[in-house]
Amino acid sequence: MVWYWSENCQDGKMMGLDLLLDGKRIYHLEFRACLMKRNNADSPDQTRMRKFHLAGGHTFQGTYRTVSSDKIEGDIWQADADPDALSLGVSFMTKDQVLLNTIHTVKPGKVTRFNLDSGLISRSYPLTTASGPASP
Repeated sequence: MVWYWSENCQDGKMMGLDLLLDGKRIYHLEFRACLMKRNNADSPDQTRMRKFHLAGGHTFQGTYRTVSSDKIEGDIWQADADPDALSLGVSFMTKDQVLLNTIHTVKPGKVTRFNLDSGLISRSYPLTTASGPASP
């Protein structure tokens, strides 16, 4: 059994994921993390990608400069499943350039935090209900 994000299991762990750029939340995702057999990986639930957009104005990886008029697409998808965690792929791109492609590891039921890039942080955490963090 390995962890997947899924909307189809009622006994999974509700999790929140925030992406913060320079201390401001640019994206929030709530999902259910579920223990499933590895052969369920090709279900439509597992292959879904979440897309969001933000204005440019940030330099990615110390190299890829964007300006405020750039439209940046962000994508999040499940990249891997393990018995103790699930990995979410996180990428940012303009229409012409991939700016960052990285991973955030979610440990269901626990808080995780990663510095994805300068000024860019991801954090995942358990939720007790939709739209609310679990009590410490």
